[in-house]
Amino acid sequence: MPLLWATLFFLHEGYTFVPVVTVQLGQPVTLTCLFTETTQSIGWLHWYRQAAGDTLKLISMLRQNTNPTYGPGFSSPSFHTTHDNKMCNLSILKTTTEDEGMYHCANINWLESTWSGTYLLLK
Repeated sequence: MPLLWATLFFLHEGYTFVPVVTVQLGQPVTLTCLFTETTQSIGWLHWYRQAAGDTLKLISMLRQNTNPTYGPGFSSPSFHTTHDNKMCNLSILKTTTEDEGMYHCANINWLESTWSGTYLLLK
């Protein structure tokens, strides 16, 4: 349990606070991943969910000018992924108890990978 709290509040680089988004069960929510600079040649954008004590689960992946591909157990009627050159959004249209957890956004290209995270807390 202490490891979970450390993960929620600190990232490994710079010990930056991880944002926590709180939403009522059943309500929609949009999580945003901002890029530090405009990405002219985006490789892949991935969204993952990690429930407490579980591994990363792929939600979606997409490239510029393509439709997202959803991972096993995640579908476009429940999840919607969009992006432009400065940010990527993951929308959950109706939250369920299984949606609570840490959401990771990854911008992956040939030279580097940039990751950020947000914890989704349901009431």
